[in-house]
Amino acid sequence: MPPTAPAFVSLDAAGARRLVAPAAHRAPTILALWSAECVHCKKNLALFAAMAQAEPGLRLITLAVEPAEPQLGAILERFGVPGERFAYGDEAPERLAFAIDPDWRGELPRTLFFDGRGGAVAVSGVLGEARVRELLGLGAAGPQGRGAPLPASSARHAARTASAP
Repeated sequence: MPPTAPAFVSLDAAGARRLVAPAAHRAPTILALWSAECVHCKKNLALFAAMAQAEPGLRLITLAVEPAEPQLGAILERFGVPGERFAYGDEAPERLAFAIDPDWRGELPRTLFFDGRGGAVAVSGVLGEARVRELLGLGAAGPQGRGAPLPASSARHAARTASAP
């Protein structure tokens, strides 16, 4: 019997502020904001999932910027996304977005990176592995860096599944 996927936690403004507090993240953490209709979000989710599986200690948290619906879990399962799952709760979406990042104007994908040492940065758009490593303070992949490069099969899987609708 396969393990049960984590349930989505409904987020309110107070919970959003706690979630984005840098002090709450004592390990390198990716907080990926996404929606079911965002094709570019899925590209990031595929990369982040592969990185979380290859990099011990890297936390991946997802936040659907819409109320939890059954198809959201199916999307994350298709990409093999581990970690805690949040979705917008009953409060006004604008209020939640402001609590997450006052500078955010709603563009997706939006990702918050926490280095685990009190640093945080928010970035919009599709990202590559090297940039993600830089933002997390993980160093370059490969023999010279702290992390290991993604296995070729994981990188191909990430590229193939990200292009799926």
